Amino acid sequence: MSSQELDEVHSVRRRRAWYKRRDILFIIIFAAVWAGWDGYGRLSGPGRMTDTLTEALDKKPKNLILLVQANFPPERFHSNVYNELGIQRGTKNDTTLLARVRPEDVRWLSRQLWITNIDLAPDGGRSFLD
Repeated sequence: MSSQELDEVHSVRRRRAWYKRRDILFIIIFAAVWAGWDGYGRLSGPGRMTDTLTEALDKKPKNLILLVQANFPPERFHSNVYNELGIQRGTKNDTTLLARVRPEDVRWLSRQLWITNIDLAPDGGRSFLD
């Protein structure tokens, strides 16, 4: 082959379409699942808070004492989450008494899927501890 013939031979490389790339598809699917999870929590979260708690949050308190009810008794992971948000004072079955919880943490906690109900603790939680 002459050098001219070699110059005319070009390798034909096709770029794959973006929707056929595995890395791009992974990112899109991951983002969709995460957005769905977060969106569901944001939509259903306010329904997990009682009216009493919502009224208390409107008054913008510094801290709150809460009764947090979950789908099941809290395990180590859930207790660690509770302890990051406030002080875990006790647990009976699937309900946990949390003290010193900031209002923004109450809203975050209400978005978690394992939470079924969040309420203000009556009389500061004294009756719960008895």
